[in-house]
Amino acid sequence: MAGRKPISNELKVLKGTDQPCRMRDEVRFERITKIPNPPKYFNNHSKRIYKITAQQLAEKGILDVVNINAVIMYAGEMGKYMEAQEVLENEGRILTEYTKFGEKKYRNPLDKMANEYYANAIRLACELGVTPASASKVKEKPKEEKDEFDNINEM
Repeated sequence: MAGRKPISNELKVLKGTDQPCRMRDEVRFERITKIPNPPKYFNNHSKRIYKITAQQLAEKGILDVVNINAVIMYAGEMGKYMEAQEVLENEGRILTEYTKFGEKKYRNPLDKMANEYYANAIRLACELGVTPASASKVKEKPKEEKDEFDNINEM
């Protein structure tokens, strides 16, 4: 199917494009208010990214029992990417092998793996709306300001 991916009604409301003609029937899933623990196989980077991303999406009201899996995948890929970058910092992106014919330089295979992790993470981040471009399309809900008369009831 060609064309743009459909945008959820909730995201349309957050973006401010929620016109009745653009709304469509959707399946609703249970919202998550208490963030589940990250998977045990996550490295430290993944755990940190998972907690931050899940909390931010929950505060926006768009984290549910289905898209938490996308958050887990995103955090896992970003964690692997960051771990690969740390190893590449020590090993280097260009490796040297000495053979009987002389010196041979080649690209560290981990560099290609890191690029794959990053590409996967970016794809998932766009789906979740956590890239700068996709996040800029979402409006913050205005904070309700109390006026002086609201405090009268509290006295």
